[in-house]
Amino acid sequence: MAEGYVVFGATGHVGRIVVTRLLEAGKKVRAVARSADKLKPLAGAGARILPGSVDDPAFLRLAFDGMKAAFVLLPPYLGAGIRAWQDRTAAALGDALEAAKVPYAVTLSSIGADRPSGNGPIAGLHALEARLDRIPNHSPLHLRPGYFFENNLGAIGLIKGMGSNGAALKPDLKMAHIATKDIGEAAARRLLALDWKGRLVQELQGERDLSMAEVTAVLGKAIGKPELKYVQFPYADAQKGLVQMGLPEEMAALYMDMSKGFNDGHLKPTQPRSAATTTPTSIERWAAEVFAPAFQQS
Repeated sequence: MAEGYVVFGATGHVGRIVVTRLLEAGKKVRAVARSADKLKPLAGAGARILPGSVDDPAFLRLAFDGMKAAFVLLPPYLGAGIRAWQDRTAAALGDALEAAKVPYAVTLSSIGADRPSGNGPIAGLHALEARLDRIPNHSPLHLRPGYFFENNLGAIGLIKGMGSNGAALKPDLKMAHIATKDIGEAAARRLLALDWKGRLVQELQGERDLSMAEVTAVLGKAIGKPELKYVQFPYADAQKGLVQMGLPEEMAALYMDMSKGFNDGHLKPTQPRSAATTTPTSIERWAAEVFAPAFQQS
């Protein structure tokens, strides 16, 4: 009988939490990530580490073999043909899961993954969900979190350089914002319980809906800059800024497609806010515990 868990993205913000909680519960865990060096601490904690690439079909088959459940995702990819790579990798993950006959999988998806297009890089997650949904005798749980608090860490340079925060999102647009650690906790709980059959979607909408203006005010207070303001950039300017920060043109354009989808109301939660979709960490707590120290150390 299949036993044990395989966790992809095991060294990331979400995956590391998943691995830790499974190990604490006494489970057998295979921890998968690209970097062997970054995986070493998880080996010390009791996981079997598997360094490798998520777009390698032979490696995927090895990783899934004999597993009861998996945590899967599409890791960041900044090479040429980003969307094509996402679709190929989603297909490879599904093929390997199907060949290994893994009964359960939890996917790290996103709010907006219900749409096949007009959502930037989230379209790749739509493809991943769709591929897993077609696996016979398989029960996929698609976790769809909101906008990561951790995305704000990328604004530290802008805040220090310009004295303001800014992006393409509307300043007063209320959205689901969430701490990545809460996503990891939710994924681990469901993997330990394995309490569903067939396809299931669970949105994770954070502690409360927030606008970027509200987020920026909290961040400013946490770093001793209560006057900090948020500025909405035109899409072209925001895209240019992302490229100047080192993102490929294609990814920058995909982010603008996603921002426009949120701004226009096309990308939004499909489930009501409830105890099941609400998570505990507030933006105030995250700003004090994570953002302020990162800001001071940068």
